[in-house]
Amino acid sequence: MPAGFSELPLDLLTVIFQHIPRPHDFTVLARVNKAFHSFAVPFLYSEVRVYQWHNEWKDKIRKLFDTLSRRPEFAQYVKELVLREFPRQAYGTAESAELETAVLSALPNLASLKSLSWTRDGTLTSAYLERISEHCHQLESLELNGHSANYYDPHLLLNFKRVENLTVIMPDRAFVNCFEEWIQQNGARLRTLSLISKQSPLINDATMERLASAAPHLKHIHLLGNPRVTHTGVASISANCLELEALYIEGTDFDMQALSILVSSSPFPALTSLSLTLPTSSSPITFFDGVYSVFRTSPLTEFTIWRAGGDISHLKSSILPIDFIRSFLLVHGKRLRKFAVQRLETGMEVIEEVTKRCPMLENFFMVLGPCEMDVLAFHLRRLTQLHTVHVSYTFANRNPIVAVPPSSSAAHESHASVRFVRQCPRSLRIIGFMTRVYEVRHNWILLNKDPVEWKDEPEVTLERYSGQAIPEVFLVMKA
Repeated sequence: MPAGFSELPLDLLTVIFQHIPRPHDFTVLARVNKAFHSFAVPFLYSEVRVYQWHNEWKDKIRKLFDTLSRRPEFAQYVKELVLREFPRQAYGTAESAELETAVLSALPNLASLKSLSWTRDGTLTSAYLERISEHCHQLESLELNGHSANYYDPHLLLNFKRVENLTVIMPDRAFVNCFEEWIQQNGARLRTLSLISKQSPLINDATMERLASAAPHLKHIHLLGNPRVTHTGVASISANCLELEALYIEGTDFDMQALSILVSSSPFPALTSLSLTLPTSSSPITFFDGVYSVFRTSPLTEFTIWRAGGDISHLKSSILPIDFIRSFLLVHGKRLRKFAVQRLETGMEVIEEVTKRCPMLENFFMVLGPCEMDVLAFHLRRLTQLHTVHVSYTFANRNPIVAVPPSSSAAHESHASVRFVRQCPRSLRIIGFMTRVYEVRHNWILLNKDPVEWKDEPEVTLERYSGQAIPEVFLVMKA
């Protein structure tokens, strides 16, 4: 190791390691020497995530819990555990019993766990929930599958009295009944709530009214696929949850104009983030008029609008209306940091308005019909703080506007997508085309060492996304 680097104060390693993006890199750093090991291991285990697309994810699950059960000195560093997948094995087999034993032995060692996501249907058991509630006393965020029948006792939810952030996926009737009881007992602590269903009638206006009265300090609510929640339920949230900062109502076809009549003159006074679905049962113009009316006085910094369903090419109302955009941006444009459109053609006229009126914009998601990418890049250059762009195409546009880089390698200067990125603001760090997401790298090239001479412009490459977290555009499949 170079003498200069070895003489750095060890405390600086913590600062340096905070900028390491990939968990695998910490396994390398931990083998450098004892000092590096002592600093790298807490980072390696602080966030543990397992997704189905990980190679040999089943073996990773088994090895993970085996390690956490045998090495409590490592388990103590785990603060976030994300299990998007978990083996669904026939109970009674030796393999199933071995995994269950490892999990039950590991859970008591997770004393520092603050966030747990365990979402695969049929893999969470009563035994696991009991261990988690008994030993993970610092748990603040819980995400779980609400299909409890034949798998676990939903009344065990009542044992989680310290949870402030709760996400429930596909809750069944038994779970909803226990959830409402949990809300009455613990609603005052609740800050974030997400209820994700698939057109389920179980969550309704009465649920929202009880939630609103029991959880006055709620700051973030996300409702997806709960069609029985109407403008009446949303009005209850508006009247009681005055600290609400984020409101995501998706897959719910409610009457926005009726909501504008029910709410006060200045509803949602703290709301900064809004995500809505374009309704199918009412006029888009009427809907957007209601959106403007209801959220006119809210201090929005993020706005997302999307349309449910697939092909948008045949719908006359599939293009975002420019009149609404102009009125909306006149009120909110100077504050907006995120503007996202999904499954709804954005239109170049809308893009021009957004880039002119949103000088602080950092994230821009759009759906394009046929257009010139040079024109898009020209408009994007106005956004000097732009960090993330994601481009989707309408189904009518059968020919890709930008040739998407190969998924197996980085794209370099000669690729059409890189030529497009070179025309965008230098601040751009993440670019997505349809189902692929890439990191934008700017590499300065040294031409001569003596005298020192650098290339005038950095070389731009697109490299495969390496972050642990799922890119935002793919977090929920909206259908």
